[in-house]
Amino acid sequence: MTAEQRLRGEYQLANGGALTLIQVTDTHLMATPGGRLLNVDTDDSLAAVIELVLQQQSDTDALLITGDISGDGADSAYGRLAQALSVVPAPSFWLPGNHDECRGDETHADRFIRCLSNPHWLVVLLDSQQSGEVGGYLAAPELQALSRSVDRANQEGKHLLVATHHPLHPLGCDWLDPQRVANAAAFEVEVERCRQQVVVVSGHVHQASDQRVGSARYLTTPSTCVQFAPNQVEFKVDDAAPGYRWLRLSPQGQVETGVERVTHRSFPVDLGSAGYL
Repeated sequence: MTAEQRLRGEYQLANGGALTLIQVTDTHLMATPGGRLLNVDTDDSLAAVIELVLQQQSDTDALLITGDISGDGADSAYGRLAQALSVVPAPSFWLPGNHDECRGDETHADRFIRCLSNPHWLVVLLDSQQSGEVGGYLAAPELQALSRSVDRANQEGKHLLVATHHPLHPLGCDWLDPQRVANAAAFEVEVERCRQQVVVVSGHVHQASDQRVGSARYLTTPSTCVQFAPNQVEFKVDDAAPGYRWLRLSPQGQVETGVERVTHRSFPVDLGSAGYL
């Protein structure tokens, strides 16, 4: 499906108070159950992360799945993700990443939604995928959707959370930073118009970061499987554990957030790998 067709519709969140969102990203589920990425069984590591979510988060309002659901483009990954998430009593909403092809009938197209909202927050999902490319770019329909969301947030007095797969800003990894959203400047022009709080969550980089650029706060989140070592010139895998990010968004615009990792199990990774992209 095309980007214009992929993200559409709005979901009204019932919670009128503080929102609790869970970001799960870069699951890299392979064509068959038990498929591995750099020696990590990605179905198994995802299950461990979801188990951790259930143990730690009792009031989840929604899950944001920010891309690279599939590790090899296989449609079968999406059904397995839906099954894995079915134990969490909250809806999930998905973005494509550079590894996602989303071409068949098994991709759960109804999960690829454009907006979530409650009385105090507007959440907009943007597709940064470029066909055949590893790096990110926001095509005209995505920037238009962002502009409309900023206008709406201003009109309704809502705070804004934006979710993308690719990050907008460098993190200090020479090999990885060129893969960020190429037209991030156009994104910044729009979010700087927002009169309320703005927070942006992204995946792709398989590591946690938290930075403020202009008036917006930009967050990235660990993968549910393999992690990338921070501050590297060349590709390097980290031995950090799989994890997820939680966010609590208050009606007044305060953002509490943290990253949680699976610590009760080990997922040995091929630390000598020279890459897989």
